[in-house]
Amino acid sequence: MTERVVSLLRVAPTVGQWVGRFRLQRELGQGGMADVWLAMHAVTNKLVAVKILRGHLARDPESRTRFVQEACAAATVRHVNVVDVHDVLELEDGTPAMVMEYLEGETLEKRLEHQGAFFLHDLVAMMVPVCSALAAAHAAGIVHRDLKPANIFLARRPPGSDSAGPLLKVLDFGLAKVAANPRVTKPGRVMGTPSYMAPEQIAGDAELDVRADVWSLGIILYECLAAKRPYDAMNVADMLAAIMRNAIAPLGQIRPDVPPNIIALIHSMLSVDRNERPALRTVQDALNAHRVASSSTAEATIPSVLPPALMERLLSRK
Repeated sequence: MTERVVSLLRVAPTVGQWVGRFRLQRELGQGGMADVWLAMHAVTNKLVAVKILRGHLARDPESRTRFVQEACAAATVRHVNVVDVHDVLELEDGTPAMVMEYLEGETLEKRLEHQGAFFLHDLVAMMVPVCSALAAAHAAGIVHRDLKPANIFLARRPPGSDSAGPLLKVLDFGLAKVAANPRVTKPGRVMGTPSYMAPEQIAGDAELDVRADVWSLGIILYECLAAKRPYDAMNVADMLAAIMRNAIAPLGQIRPDVPPNIIALIHSMLSVDRNERPALRTVQDALNAHRVASSSTAEATIPSVLPPALMERLLSRK
């Protein structure tokens, strides 16, 4: 059968369709390259999430390779704070599908939208496990390259869990750079989300390393504390120009309640010169030290020095 005929047979996934032994129940969401569905196993009735590569991308060799690499990268890390990938299957028309654990909750992006700025101790409690997941990925030779609030999931813990608060999961290793297969992306191609990309990534540097993830994490920390990103721009060119000008509002002016060492840490993570960024372990240790110190004192209160608008956002959080 010709490729043209095969392409005409490809249709969008539908409710009730089978993917291996999993039956699609409903669509959970859409990403840039794939759709995610809730599905149920035919025998055990276990619920899973099935990620299906979208339309024409299923016929693109690079997209298919990257899709499989995403599954392999997540499976390689094997960390409690990385989404668990069970299998990679194919639909009847050959479209690849990834079977993952089903998580209930919301992304950090959604939490930011309806909550606004975070209390520091709440943010630190979430970011320490994210750092741990990234450290495990880096140790396995994997750079995430697309770390952003939409790819951090706050999952509800099962009933009876001994731990309070959400279980953090790092999602979507679709743009990951894997040391064992570094040339999936063609040299010079810029892939990622510009608002969270390190300057060397925006510039198309083929020699990206773990310091790009440190930058992205710095953007996330800044955004969660300030309720806005440090750089606002209409396009990639404006974003890169703002970064090179270091046109960033000092976080301490926005959040005077945050300790100076944490402010300095975040700003150092956003150094244009990647050699000046701290190691991920340094970031993890600093955040963990703050978490331990905070847990040994009474619950934090909102300082009266907070700007009224920020205080209102914090008090209105859900």
